[in-house]
Amino acid sequence: MNAIFGLLFLAQVAQSGAVPPGAATPPAEAATPAAVQAAPAAAAAAVTAPSAAAAAPAPAEAASAPQGQMWQTLIFFGVMILVFWLLIIRPQQKQRKKQEEFLSALKSGDKVVLASGFIGRIVSMSGDVVTVELDKDVRVRVVKSQIGSHFKDEGEAKA
Repeated sequence: MNAIFGLLFLAQVAQSGAVPPGAATPPAEAATPAAVQAAPAAAAAAVTAPSAAAAAPAPAEAASAPQGQMWQTLIFFGVMILVFWLLIIRPQQKQRKKQEEFLSALKSGDKVVLASGFIGRIVSMSGDVVTVELDKDVRVRVVKSQIGSHFKDEGEAKA
């Protein structure tokens, strides 16, 4: 336990370059006469002004706390972006890719359902415009992206 506190103390000293107020001196310095004389004075100052020491944290603690909070915030936002991507963006990309493959595989004679709900058969295709026959002698020109899916009759679905 003392070894852990010693390492923490050394880390604070290395980080700030000075001994934080109210911290114990390392064992090597405690044996020197100047340190022995300074120890009672530091203890008396700590006893007479505990509210001042509690109100003003050590510079090393003040610098490390916001930095730790910054990392927590960044990690939190990173996780939120990852969840957002996994649950929303990735499925939409897959669905869009599947729809584009479907539209590129269309050919004349396919029975399709339009976005408006009409069911018809593709008569011709020219670029982005598709001519769909809804009934005998009823033809409609629609934009290719408005074709929703293939249509299968009830008899075709069972077979």
